[in-house]
Amino acid sequence: MTKVLIKSLIAAMVAGIIALVLRSFLGTTAFIADASSIGDFISVFGTLFGILLAFVVFEVWSQYNKTSQLIDQEAQGLERLFRLTLYFRDSKLTNAMKQAVLNYSDEVITDKFCNLAQGQHNVKAGQIFRKIADVIKEIKFDDDHDQIVFDHIIDHYGHLSEIRTERINQSITRLPLLLKTFLYVSSAFALITVITVPFTGTYYSFMTASALTFILTMVFQLIEDLDNPFCGYWNLTTEPFERALKHIEKDY
Repeated sequence: MTKVLIKSLIAAMVAGIIALVLRSFLGTTAFIADASSIGDFISVFGTLFGILLAFVVFEVWSQYNKTSQLIDQEAQGLERLFRLTLYFRDSKLTNAMKQAVLNYSDEVITDKFCNLAQGQHNVKAGQIFRKIADVIKEIKFDDDHDQIVFDHIIDHYGHLSEIRTERINQSITRLPLLLKTFLYVSSAFALITVITVPFTGTYYSFMTASALTFILTMVFQLIEDLDNPFCGYWNLTTEPFERALKHIEKDY
């Protein structure tokens, strides 16, 4: 967070200095007569730009939270799948499921979502996840009790697979390049307009340019960071999988 603030402050100071330089050498005060018209334009453009910015921030924040929820659900689902095998009263089956779940969780933890950060699937993790299905295929039962438990396991594994697929898709989804380009071009245009706006006082010219630049720099860093939840300052980690492993190894 400190780095974000420092970068934003540096950018704000640079923008303020540029505003002062333009004010001195380009004579932006000569446009004071058109201040009313310029103000009307800034009001309309600022409203549209604010809506666009709010939409993009809301979108990346929602996606970030959704990915975080899916990671938690997948880790909890693995632990629950293991618990279901305990009802079979078959230690061999329980140990096989435990090992399959541990192997998959270990791979996810070891990878630390590095492949997803690059927009790629972890092929090895997918292969290990399918080993869980192989354990389920080997389940044999001869009474109604086991039949009921088996049905629950099949249903839960299918739901877990859906969560995993959705988690991966959410993780590698990024903002469209065209939308980001439009946002940055609009931001640059807004900043240039404010820097060259004809303020009567030098102080207000400096402060307005600096304040807008500080806000935009903060927002841009927020968008870039949340758009890829595995890189940057605010990262999603494999902690839910680590907690699930501890529960399985210590509690059962």
